Amino acid sequence: MDKVPLKTILFLLLLPLLSLAQQGIVKGVLTTETDGLPLPGASIIVKGTAKGVQTDFDGNYSITCNVGDVLVVNYVAMTPREIKVTPAMFGVEQRLFVERIPVKTIESDAYSKALKSVKKTSFNIPDIENSKHTFNDNGTYNQFQRIKGIEIKPENVNLTYFDPDIYFEVGVNSTLSFQFVKDNNLPELQNKFSQGATQNGALTFLGPETSNVFSYGPSLTILEFDGTNYSFDSNGQLVSLGSGNGNSANAYNNTLFNTTINTSNNIFFNVETNKWMANIDYITKNSDDIFGRNRSKTDDIMLSYKTTKYENKKLNWNTFVKYGKRNNNQPNINGFINNLLLNSWVTPTSFSNSQGSILADNTQRSFSPSNYNNPEWLLNNNRNYDANDLFVVSLQNDIEPFDDFKIKSHINFKTTENEQNFGLITNTVGFEDGYLSNKNIEKNTFNGTLVLDYEKQFGDIELKLNSVTNYSHDNLKYTFKESEGFGDFSFSNPAISTTIENQLHKNSVSLKQYLSLSYSKGLEVSFNTDSYLSSIQGNKWFLPTSRLSFELLDVLDIYDFRYITFFVSNASGINEMPLFYTNQSHNSLTLSPSESLNYTSNIDLFANESIKFEEKQDYNFSTQIGFNVFNINWNFEATYFDSKTEGSVFPVLENNTFQLKNIADINNTGFELELEASNYYNKLKWNANINFFTNNTEVLKLYDSEERVAIAGFNSISKNLIVGQPAGIIVGSAYARDEQNNMVIDSNGYPMVDAQQQIIGDPTPDFTFGFYNSLEWNNFKFNFTLNYQKGGDVWNGTQNVLNYFGTSQQSADQRPITNYVFNGVTQQGNPNTTIVDFYNPENGIENNRFVRYGFEGVAEDAIEDASFFNLKTIQVSYDFGKDNDSFFRQFEIGFYANNLFTFTKYRGASPQSSLFDTNSGNNLNFFNTPLITEVGFKAQLKI
Repeated sequence: MDKVPLKTILFLLLLPLLSLAQQGIVKGVLTTETDGLPLPGASIIVKGTAKGVQTDFDGNYSITCNVGDVLVVNYVAMTPREIKVTPAMFGVEQRLFVERIPVKTIESDAYSKALKSVKKTSFNIPDIENSKHTFNDNGTYNQFQRIKGIEIKPENVNLTYFDPDIYFEVGVNSTLSFQFVKDNNLPELQNKFSQGATQNGALTFLGPETSNVFSYGPSLTILEFDGTNYSFDSNGQLVSLGSGNGNSANAYNNTLFNTTINTSNNIFFNVETNKWMANIDYITKNSDDIFGRNRSKTDDIMLSYKTTKYENKKLNWNTFVKYGKRNNNQPNINGFINNLLLNSWVTPTSFSNSQGSILADNTQRSFSPSNYNNPEWLLNNNRNYDANDLFVVSLQNDIEPFDDFKIKSHINFKTTENEQNFGLITNTVGFEDGYLSNKNIEKNTFNGTLVLDYEKQFGDIELKLNSVTNYSHDNLKYTFKESEGFGDFSFSNPAISTTIENQLHKNSVSLKQYLSLSYSKGLEVSFNTDSYLSSIQGNKWFLPTSRLSFELLDVLDIYDFRYITFFVSNASGINEMPLFYTNQSHNSLTLSPSESLNYTSNIDLFANESIKFEEKQDYNFSTQIGFNVFNINWNFEATYFDSKTEGSVFPVLENNTFQLKNIADINNTGFELELEASNYYNKLKWNANINFFTNNTEVLKLYDSEERVAIAGFNSISKNLIVGQPAGIIVGSAYARDEQNNMVIDSNGYPMVDAQQQIIGDPTPDFTFGFYNSLEWNNFKFNFTLNYQKGGDVWNGTQNVLNYFGTSQQSADQRPITNYVFNGVTQQGNPNTTIVDFYNPENGIENNRFVRYGFEGVAEDAIEDASFFNLKTIQVSYDFGKDNDSFFRQFEIGFYANNLFTFTKYRGASPQSSLFDTNSGNNLNFFNTPLITEVGFKAQLKI
């Protein structure tokens, strides 16, 4: 927690001056204590240096030194004396004494009393090295925090301190932000052609009453309203020009997105002394969703108390209690937002969703009532709700019975409750009889940890022993209730209702033993072994890890290098299965994309005794180099890693039922390079960080003779595990090809679709690149973060579906194409010469270039380059609290923006989204939530 007052900042800026002020001349007379006679020829040396002087005939001396230096006084037949230099010794004649017998140091009782008599409001710098309040001895409370004023004099520096010895901090952090979706982060939709298709060889407007779903009708420029009483449009029905009332057809804007306002406030109060610290922290957040409706509210409060290390204290405590509550009124449960966007974007531009979602007979008003929903109907008639409650209490302490031995303990209890409600009324497409579900997941976890630490120095060798014992008890209560068959606009008296309950608990113990030997010449060797015992997943007794590091500069002194360190490690470990499997990616695998309107994520999976630990073996090689070039500090780190996971757990479909199984061995290899540069010159502070990362995966083995295991997606397009291929390889429909990889063209002149699904894409990027830059000058701060990904594939199913409906700009641009010849060969192996028209009214809608391949099209057509460039964050702020006469410790006001600029290879891409917001559904884009841009203002206040 940052609690540095303004005065402290000023003090740190003046440190160079203070260093000069702490240097001075100590002079005086050296005599014997018994008779007061001067001692000529005695030596006075600054300890640890060659700097020294001798007294003259009369015992006079004069030596230049610094506060904290130790003066060693030697004279024949006299006891050597060591005297620590204090600021009070500068500018004042010092009479030093020596004698033949040991005596008390210069810091005698009389000297201590003299120090105490100094007025507290203004006094010289104390002996910082031995002060019990120094920053090094106490990282939280220190004397600097009490500094009220600084007075610089030619020979010393005087400080004024706040009184009493207690530190208060009150602060408020507030954020006001605006969120919106930029047009270039959305699919490009056409606004030229009306709802309709070909009829009797001509383009014809076919309204909602026909249940036509296509926007392959005539251009709006040749249509007008007839002014009749028409249930689906207040302006009347669309007819040909000259047949209506002269009012031209409208290109309606059916966008759902609004600019929303979000607020966040954090209020905190801290009290601290050199013995303890107490804190109250409260956070409240209110946010709207991108559809302009109140979405979520978050409240968190935390109370904490801890003792601080001071003097010779051996026992320290740290405890906190936290309660949090979050309500989300528009969660993406059961893919609600995906379906909302699908129904919105396939709506023809000639139909207005905003004119109402209910007809006079209380049925749904939609562009195709029996096939698709009006988004307003979904937003206004759902029972969606997601609530999360959190309570945590924690108690930690550490005991240091001996200087080399520490005992730490930690007891933690956490309870979480998640309630999920999802409901849609009767006559909702996909849930025609109405649907309501309630899911309640309560988790209680008790955790106790005991740590034993021993460190001992044996000459050039340092020994470290560490033992960690952890016990955990997890308890899960699960209740799921489904209801169907409701009356109109009602969620009461269901015709069918079912309830599923489950309760699980698990006890687990982990034992970790660690041994490390460090040699002063830069070599460190460590070894540890872990053991895991689980009441569900069995036991793993021996998981060894070894690590070797070498610091080259402890052996060689290389100019301008601060450190050159090499690391190599080999680690064994396990992944433990949680009681509730939260990755819901499998729930859509039995559906086709066209069935997504009735998608639910209700197949919940739990830990069971048949699931064993995922065992990991990691190899890591890295080097860290610090150097200085052009007065800039550089830090470079390079890492190569190779990790193998045996028995990776995924849901597997067996007999139409999903079961969690240890199903695959997967290997990960890659490089990570990081370069950091920083410089501090006068009032300008600069820091930059560059990160380069590659990660390649390979499926080494599949169990139970499986040829491939789908892990996310649909039954016709999915991410898969296939031996020899990257994990998550994309498999879907593809065009048929001959042995020379030529597309095979059918007798109608169009490419044929292969009967078998094929590998069509690899989601693994070639590399990712990140750049962070920060500048501080006086009170001004500026920083930004850039992200870049090169390569990788994504399935853009959204575009294929919009092409099918004719609402995409691509379908509008390409429908006039005629006399086109697809490059390929006929089924007989001859070059294709058949010409086709992409949309010829005489051939019917079924022969349209996009409609002929069905709702989801050919998955191969939807594979896009996943490369992107994203200006992730940018922040600018100014701290008025740094002004010398400011009442505030901090009064910082700033502007920030997230995702302000994004460039992708295709429209509507969001690097941060995944299918139905599931863990494994990344690189599958099917009406995913678009990338949201946020612009906001922050204010941070401390007094």
